[in-house]
Amino acid sequence: MSVEYEIIEATATVVALEGDMAVLEARRTSACNGCGAAKGCGTSALGDFFGRKRNLLHIKNDFNAVTGEQVIIGMPESDLVLASLAVYMLPLLAMIGLSLSAMVLGFGDGVAGLAAMAGLGGGLVFAGRMTQNAGQRFVPTYLRRTPFEFASKACGT
Repeated sequence: MSVEYEIIEATATVVALEGDMAVLEARRTSACNGCGAAKGCGTSALGDFFGRKRNLLHIKNDFNAVTGEQVIIGMPESDLVLASLAVYMLPLLAMIGLSLSAMVLGFGDGVAGLAAMAGLGGGLVFAGRMTQNAGQRFVPTYLRRTPFEFASKACGT
């Protein structure tokens, strides 16, 4: 009996080659691009404001990458969900847990607020270390070249 995993895929462009590593820039996509209310939406405006940062990934260049080509990268859906839970839920749970603990122990609102901040900070540090210690588990891998890029290379252009 084999278990099949759903793979989350994304398109990325090879922007540089560094030794045996390829540096990829992943395209950011947003549901806001397809929404009719995007021009008047606060979420869309925030996404435009904060979404300008380049998203660079370093992966092993075992597929003979060429600068400028587009490739498909991916990772198992279960790994993406686990990484998301680590990054978002652990800090939140630590914040709530420490704050509630301070309140149950009879400390005032000020101490509970400080405990919440300490829990959030500690949770962020713990989540960061947890994902770093996972090694390559949370790093997307090369799947294939994009059909357009593959076809243009076959034609010699």
